[in-house]
Amino acid sequence: MTYTVELVVPDDCGTGMDGQSVDVDVRDGEYVLWAARNAGVWLPADCQQGWCCRCAGYLLSGSLDQSDSRRYYDTDRDAELHLLCTATPESDCRILVCQYEAMLDERASHDLPPGRSKR
Repeated sequence: MTYTVELVVPDDCGTGMDGQSVDVDVRDGEYVLWAARNAGVWLPADCQQGWCCRCAGYLLSGSLDQSDSRRYYDTDRDAELHLLCTATPESDCRILVCQYEAMLDERASHDLPPGRSKR
């Protein structure tokens, strides 16, 4: 099975695709970040283990599985924030990418790492 994931790239992302939306085909079990990179969309990421939050995205529609992340919290899911390096689609999705600062703010508001340590 393959899902279509629309990546909405903000104007200030610094990816070379700023201000655009890009559709990426993501195979069942494939991480969104890797599918994006294989399609030529080089999204920000550091640890690529679901730990650092650099790859955070805001889920606008659809469903993602985050069970492979090393550090993912219920409050992240409640805020619709996901770590794209370890997120696999469960449906077609639409994601606002480059949401590192939003993820740090969300984590800090709940006193979760790395939130306050990065503020």
